[in-house]
Amino acid sequence: MSSRPATGHPAPRVALISVGIGRVQRGFERYFSDLFDVLQGPVALTLFKSGGDSGAHERVPAGLRLVTALVRRLPGRWWGRTTYHRDCLAYAICLIPALWAGRFELIHCIDPPLAAVLGRLRGLGLMRTPLLFTEGSLMPASYYPSASHIHHVGQAAMAAAIAAGVPASHMTLVPCGVHGERFPPLEPQARERLRQRHGVAPQCLVVLVVSARMRKHKRVDHVIEEVARLLPSTPPDELLLWIDGHPEEAEIDALAHSRLGARCRVSHVGTDEVAELYQLADLLVHGALEESFGLVIVEAMCSGLPVLVHDSPHFRWLVGDDGQTVDMAQPGALADCLRVWRRLAPADRPRPDLARVRARFDWRALAQDYAALYRHTIDGASRTQPICATPPSPGHTP
Repeated sequence: MSSRPATGHPAPRVALISVGIGRVQRGFERYFSDLFDVLQGPVALTLFKSGGDSGAHERVPAGLRLVTALVRRLPGRWWGRTTYHRDCLAYAICLIPALWAGRFELIHCIDPPLAAVLGRLRGLGLMRTPLLFTEGSLMPASYYPSASHIHHVGQAAMAAAIAAGVPASHMTLVPCGVHGERFPPLEPQARERLRQRHGVAPQCLVVLVVSARMRKHKRVDHVIEEVARLLPSTPPDELLLWIDGHPEEAEIDALAHSRLGARCRVSHVGTDEVAELYQLADLLVHGALEESFGLVIVEAMCSGLPVLVHDSPHFRWLVGDDGQTVDMAQPGALADCLRVWRRLAPADRPRPDLARVRARFDWRALAQDYAALYRHTIDGASRTQPICATPPSPGHTP
């Protein structure tokens, strides 16, 4: 693939760094994997990861397994208060030779503890390459690493950073992208056949919850309890809660089956199969009160699936006119909304505007914005001071 963009200017040389790729599959890893696939060409990207095959544009830092094992065994909290923090420190140590040899114009990372270590190396003069940090974890501005530029994926987080005193000129908002073509809506007859294949009755309202990691902030338990409120007044074949993901707490699975019984299904399908769940469902419900972005929400909207999210500045920005909001913190509010939804004929249920959603979030629309972000950060690095001159120690990074 060509390393020159259409403009004829040399493609910027960027090190794209993800501690988790090749080892885990969270939102961070999906996002950076997509970035690598989409931008290679307009940008000369090298992906640094933790596992998998290496090649001309993909590398696993030398000695990573040994150094990681050693850092995990070091006594004291300074080296990191969690395994994740220690793994990021080990990764940074192994990265140094590769970054020096690569002559990169920019380093782009998203893991907060890794960014903190790289920022400290820059502060000590051990690394001069500009650092772009994607804030994807609702980190308070006081914890921002010593980066050349901060990239936000959500409007509310950027507004909060500005309110905390970070200059707007030091930050850029570009949302996460999705491959819209991977989430096609189905024609009614094809959708009916799909539901039949999964044993879902035509009159059944399928409420879908999707979360790669069902942590507490996802509030899957809240959705379960709210759906349970509808059971006494709903025939057995007219309501189904479908939960897809990998529960990190065993009680989520137990709660779902104890409260909902046969009116709940729990699955863990691959990333390439989740589109089928969007196609057969009637509504995606996201119970979290806050998110840094909400990739599954955007995927669902790209599929034409209605979404119901918490009524907050971030989620209102994310769904715009293409989704519904409700106060997820108020007990009974979601249940009331679902009761109204059940009474609506399918043709009367509000649906997202596919063209509008994809114009905002499809990678084909966003690729040039990311390339421009890279060039802007490289060009501005010599003219601006780091965002935070004294970041917290690796052991205290959120």
